[in-house]
Amino acid sequence: MESLQPKLVSWQRRLYGSRRLWRAAEASRSRAVRKLTVCALCLVIASPSRPARAHNPLTIRHGQGNHLLLQAQQQTAFQRGLVALQANHLDVALEEFTTAEREHPDNAKVRNFRGIVLAQLGRMVEAAAEYREAVRDDPRFETAYRNLGFLEWNDHQLDTARRDLEAALKLVPEDAFASYYLGRVELELQQYGDAFVALKHSGIPLPDDPDVLTAAAKGYLTLGRQQDARNLAHRVATHMLTRAQTSGVASLLLAVHESEAAIHLLQRWNEKTPGKEESWADFDLGLAYLLAGDYRRAAEQANRCPVQPPSPTETSAADRTADTCSLLGIANAHLGKGDQAVDALRRAASFAPQREEHWLNLTRELMELDRFTQAISTTEEAIRSHPDSYALHLRLGAADLAVDRYKEAEIVFRQLILAGDPLPTSSIGLAQVLLRTGHAQEAVAELADARKRLGPGFLLSYFQGLALNRAGQPSDAATAFREALQQNAVSAEAHSELGKTELKLAHFDESIAQLQTALHLNPADTQARHLLLQAYHRSGKPSNNSETSEVTSPPQVTDPAGDFVLPDWQ
Repeated sequence: MESLQPKLVSWQRRLYGSRRLWRAAEASRSRAVRKLTVCALCLVIASPSRPARAHNPLTIRHGQGNHLLLQAQQQTAFQRGLVALQANHLDVALEEFTTAEREHPDNAKVRNFRGIVLAQLGRMVEAAAEYREAVRDDPRFETAYRNLGFLEWNDHQLDTARRDLEAALKLVPEDAFASYYLGRVELELQQYGDAFVALKHSGIPLPDDPDVLTAAAKGYLTLGRQQDARNLAHRVATHMLTRAQTSGVASLLLAVHESEAAIHLLQRWNEKTPGKEESWADFDLGLAYLLAGDYRRAAEQANRCPVQPPSPTETSAADRTADTCSLLGIANAHLGKGDQAVDALRRAASFAPQREEHWLNLTRELMELDRFTQAISTTEEAIRSHPDSYALHLRLGAADLAVDRYKEAEIVFRQLILAGDPLPTSSIGLAQVLLRTGHAQEAVAELADARKRLGPGFLLSYFQGLALNRAGQPSDAATAFREALQQNAVSAEAHSELGKTELKLAHFDESIAQLQTALHLNPADTQARHLLLQAYHRSGKPSNNSETSEVTSPPQVTDPAGDFVLPDWQ
């Protein structure tokens, strides 16, 4: 048996060498992997018709294929197929296994090995059919399930690959290869928890492949395993990367707050491939600066990219130019250069009017600058190009509301609700219109109807509390705010409003507790501080000077995205 090990390892390497798995696994194969290496041929070794050890052709060294075939002439067709496969004479092996299959059509082992040969010949559809027949003939044939799952994974048939690999593991839980490939399947399906459990169980390390390692790092980030994601991101950054990989890794580094490493990675590419044809690298470096909060350098990088009006027939060039203008506009908005921001964002919308995000960015900046009339006319222009855009209709309603065009805003919000808005936003917008026009009870009814349609949620409960207070129903308002806090216990605004309502109800202890929590979550909340002082005064309890004293607002941490829709990496 020991003398067979080099041959079996060689076979298994050929079988599973796809996607560089073997090279990654070979250095640290576990006991389970070594066991699996042998199992592909254990059926042959255990066969009653196997010749004596001294004459076993599988023990012959590589390079003696012709001699091995001569020895095999007295064997059965199945055994001759094995010998030919070992000598890498795939056409001969296929012929012999085909003969064996005619002689034994219900033999799962024969079908499995014929599938192996077909797979090595690149005839994957036929190979998969053989594996399926093998498991039909023998539903407990774990190897065929594993081989089938591997083929399906390679062909990106992820759901069926998962099913067959799970079947293999149900029969042989210690099958390291089946566990490894199941982990890879789950990784591609972005079922990260299950992926890392299966990969750990396999004991096989991931290949040193940038795409695979980047996918794993994204999985760690999704699961909140920041340090694991950071470690993998730095590891991938040391590889020779393609353009797309470079941008992907830079994005990942920024996500784990490694801004300097992300910028350095893109700068390296810029230095390596200067020139106009690599303007994407200037753009991506600018985007990295933007996400790192360095808006001045982001604007400088955007200005280095070509922004000449592209030909109307060059859609991809128009998109790239529009993204450059968008990047420049967002950077200038953060720098407080409103006019320049609007100019750049307007150019982005003109270069790629089919992309609604450019219109959203432009109208967002116009509203930020209190240019509501322009925001309304620009949004109406955008809606003519995007009549079904939910976001643009919502923006129009918000702009109308901001300039007290209540009738127009109400029409917009009601239309969105009638269209089946799956979010609470339009209902909340309508409630704000009704509250501002003195129809508090109607606002309460609209929000209650929205809760019936959409189910309970923080925003609906919070705004219903506001509406109930305005309608003179503080007890019901307090209940609504408590329901909101069940959905989001760290909302300083909800704690403050509940404290205010409890004070109105003369529930002083409850009011003090809620306002203390609000100030703990947001020490700069001046209104909550004044309300807390009132609650102490009305309750007759001595106030805590540290709680009721004014504090300096902490510096605001600016979100690089804010309400903008950022362009994608180029």
